[in-house]
Amino acid sequence: MLPPLPTAMHRRAFLTRSTSPARPASHRHAALVADLTPYAGPWTPTQAAHLVRRTHFGASRQDVVSALVAGSAGAAASALVNKAASRPLPDAPGWAGTITSDNGLNTLRVYEWQRAWYTEMAAGGLREKLALLWHDHFATGHEVYRHAAFAVEYLTFLREHAVGPFRPLLQGIGTRPAMLRFLDNEQNEAGNLNENYAREILELFSMGLIAPDGSPNYTQGEIVEAARALTGWTIDDANVRARFQGSRYDNGLKTIFGRRGRWDHDDLVDLIFEERGASVAHFLAGKLYAWFVHPVPNAGVVAALADVLVQTGFDVPAALKALLSSAHFHDPSVVGARLKTPMELLVGLQRELGLTPSQDVLEQFREVSESLGQEVLNPPSVEGWPGYDDPLEYRAWVTTGTIPERRGISEAAIFGDGPFPEVDPLPLVEQLSDRFDPYRLTRDLAAHLLAVPLTDAAADELAEQTVLDGVPMSYTREERQGFWTEIVVSSEPIARDRLRQLLAALVNLPEYQLV
Repeated sequence: MLPPLPTAMHRRAFLTRSTSPARPASHRHAALVADLTPYAGPWTPTQAAHLVRRTHFGASRQDVVSALVAGSAGAAASALVNKAASRPLPDAPGWAGTITSDNGLNTLRVYEWQRAWYTEMAAGGLREKLALLWHDHFATGHEVYRHAAFAVEYLTFLREHAVGPFRPLLQGIGTRPAMLRFLDNEQNEAGNLNENYAREILELFSMGLIAPDGSPNYTQGEIVEAARALTGWTIDDANVRARFQGSRYDNGLKTIFGRRGRWDHDDLVDLIFEERGASVAHFLAGKLYAWFVHPVPNAGVVAALADVLVQTGFDVPAALKALLSSAHFHDPSVVGARLKTPMELLVGLQRELGLTPSQDVLEQFREVSESLGQEVLNPPSVEGWPGYDDPLEYRAWVTTGTIPERRGISEAAIFGDGPFPEVDPLPLVEQLSDRFDPYRLTRDLAAHLLAVPLTDAAADELAEQTVLDGVPMSYTREERQGFWTEIVVSSEPIARDRLRQLLAALVNLPEYQLV
């Protein structure tokens, strides 16, 4: 005979218990295949979920199933990239074409646009992942350029070119009002040079300091000559657009990369690709590798990816298809080898738990993202966020200071604290598993939420500490399952509470911080 059904578990008492993770949550980066050989192994939910987690913000059940039914790594990668390329742009806010001198109103508009981006990240898949990549790469911050309308124009440009050739991105980013103001190129004029943008278009935006062969890509003299080529651009604030003024342009001869001419902004970009194409390809390949694989580069894969970029005219979709369908990308050492960024954590919570967040919840995410170190539209410097591609600093996303807040926001989303509605876990369980089997549903929820799988023993232990809490250990496995079935049938509120405890246990595991 089964014991009486217990009352709801005490949340804090449970969360202070220790759990047994499957393995230490450490970075493992020793992939075996150091090129872009296509993946030819089994195409299972594990591989499909890995692809979705790395190309989206969290893995919804629907997206994993879509990747799985594609049938292979190559087909799934191509489908994801093609879908991203064809996704319509979201509507701009009604105020997007105007600026305001009211600082308070401007701040509220920035917050509105940030919240709108969180919503689009949840729906926009790879297109929004790439838009954020380019935001990190071509970094600007609203605290410098001040106008919310500039933020809309800037992000819209990144979205328009997110899934396409790299050249139009580099060609157009310099004449965005946000960039002109952020790096002071609006102040750059003949006879009164400002070298900021000239330096960054070479060092951070296109090729880096050092070529693949170890030689310098450019000299200080070429920075000065590039700055001369970039003169003449100002901002028409009222109409939120750049404007070229010939009277401010230096029309003299300039020598850049050994070529002499009356070069202007567009000529400089052409020279970068024509004279330093190999360096641009290697630099861009490293950026793509850091975002989609790991911040510590694999030289062989980066070199192979650079070759793809050169051969395809710097076509980012072609490079992504090759990378995301490679055996290297799907090597077990790559799965779960990267720390979640704040955006992957926060937007991932929405997608993984099936939340439809209110504006109050989105504002909570906005505030938490800032304290976790990733306020979108306001990166810490022109170098973007170091956690993405700095081999020495990528662990900075997760520290003893940020772990409590990461766990706190995850628990709040589950238990309905603050602006969050309480999660109803039963629909999620029914999507993923058998609601009447406590052991299977624990394993399936773990597979849904964790990039690093739990062992069966660890999952069973977790089930017994949460959904089966209070069941005597002397009971057989079948008797424990019967106990859980009786709870589900006769007391759904208790079942929901216990499932929330299980979800909380999973998001508190170290493995939940990995992707």
